[in-house]
Amino acid sequence: MGKLTYVNRKIAGVKLAQSIQRDIQKRIPKIGEEKKLAAVQRDPVVELDATGRQLGEDGIAIVCDALYELAETGLSRIEELNFSGNELTASSLRHLRRAVSVCPDLRDLDISNNNISLDTVEDLENWIGFLESFVNLKCVRRLEISHNPLGDLAVETFFQVYALEHPIFIPYDFGNARKSNAVDELTDVNYSVEGFDIRSSGGHLYLAPHNTQASDLDNIAESSRKASIGTIGSSHLSSSPPSSLDAPRDPADIHGLRGIPYVVMSNIGATDLSAMWMSYVIPEHPLPSDLHPHLPPLKEGPFATTLRKYDGLTSCRGIIMTENPLVTALGLTVLKEAEERRDEDAATIEELMTNGQGRRRSSVVSDTGCDEGRRENRRNSIQDRDDSFNASSFPSKSRKALNDSRYSLDRSRARIQLNVLKAQGVKASLLWKRVMRLVVVSRAILVDYAGPIVIDGYEPTLKIEPKSSQRTSVDSTFKLENSPAVSPAAKESINAKLKGLKLDHKLPESKVYQDPQLPGKLSADIWMKIIILAEDNDSVTSRNQRLNIFHWSRSRVSLATGLEHLSEATETQIRRVIGKVKGLTYEL
Repeated sequence: MGKLTYVNRKIAGVKLAQSIQRDIQKRIPKIGEEKKLAAVQRDPVVELDATGRQLGEDGIAIVCDALYELAETGLSRIEELNFSGNELTASSLRHLRRAVSVCPDLRDLDISNNNISLDTVEDLENWIGFLESFVNLKCVRRLEISHNPLGDLAVETFFQVYALEHPIFIPYDFGNARKSNAVDELTDVNYSVEGFDIRSSGGHLYLAPHNTQASDLDNIAESSRKASIGTIGSSHLSSSPPSSLDAPRDPADIHGLRGIPYVVMSNIGATDLSAMWMSYVIPEHPLPSDLHPHLPPLKEGPFATTLRKYDGLTSCRGIIMTENPLVTALGLTVLKEAEERRDEDAATIEELMTNGQGRRRSSVVSDTGCDEGRRENRRNSIQDRDDSFNASSFPSKSRKALNDSRYSLDRSRARIQLNVLKAQGVKASLLWKRVMRLVVVSRAILVDYAGPIVIDGYEPTLKIEPKSSQRTSVDSTFKLENSPAVSPAAKESINAKLKGLKLDHKLPESKVYQDPQLPGKLSADIWMKIIILAEDNDSVTSRNQRLNIFHWSRSRVSLATGLEHLSEATETQIRRVIGKVKGLTYEL
């Protein structure tokens, strides 16, 4: 069957969709149609190009239903879908989600030049559902969503879905490194470095963020072992028929948005806020060159030519955000600095594994193994993470440059956050708005509660410690002075309310702890569940962020700290509060 091209058809819209439906259904053999079955098995690949045919929502629904029916047979390999320029909207995404989720061999999806925007809650839900449909796809090379009025909210939720996906695993390639007799490729080790957990098994090295559970690394290592002896289970293989174009699958575990080499977001109405969100994704996203060896071979043709053009870009490698005129110089800077951080992380790991001499540092690696408890402690301390590898192997000048560049990226992000908060407030971000609502409600209900804060068996790790000079009470001597951001009338009003306010967070030594009387005589556990259901029932915030919010909101120390900064600009105060509870970004 090959490629189904409808670009030059005279019909369009629903009529064309019905024609596409008939063509697709021809590939679904009925009982007794042995010739049709044999023909489909000889040529299982399906590539559909309906560029610029004004399918609209009704048309795309018809086509996607047919694609779903075809994919469910397991006889065809749906590899390319091009719906560019078809007047699709956010409502159309629910149909695409259904089709995409059952196409394990999908290589390319193009929905550019449509009218997809997030104007309602339903639109947002459709967009998130569409992104989630990629979670189990392992072959996608490109997701093209350019030239749609998506805006910052779409980019933020892209980051949200990306952050929730399970980490991918890519074996470290020692093929280009000079090996010596002293190198033991088969030594199994595990240790930590610069934000990664590293596990070696059977000569393969796997990298994952610190929050990956040890059992996840064990599972992929076991899959590697089985693959090496030819006993990998059928559950690890695609359900579609094999193709001569597919190379044998290696132990890499690539899937979802994290495993797509090219995500193209040109001209989508993005601003500096979108650039800031993607600055968190870029350092985590593998370079296309790192993903290509673990994907099915690329066929020559227009698609391959387009991908080579992306490779020619000097910036935005993999995550492509060109041609977004609302992104200012500051936004471009934060994207550039994010790219530099990714390169620095890669160089750090390369240096760690080769010791700068083109060979693996087996002696250092073998001495740094640790159990899960020790590794968990290092996750909570930057200093401990730095101590988990031999920092003396890096020149001091290189370490200083690395730190300076990291601070530079953080400063650029902070500038964007302050600019956005000043111009739009917390409503500019779904996450920030949710965090602040949780903080306000939690403060009103849980303040002074000194009992345990537990969610799903976890307790907060946030530490709230008063500064040596911090006031624990407010009296008539406390005044707002030199506060240009606060009007004189407002100062007097605030000072009047502050007078006599007790902020002492310590109970008398002789007083035994007792639960304060929370509203309605309900327990803290019930109140926390009520607050979550009322203010974050769709789980925009993570468990750790909720724990931090509840812990911070109940503390008089945090309240006293906030009062010390009342003279600052509103956006600065808001950012400080969100930052204190680790709510400025989604957890990767």
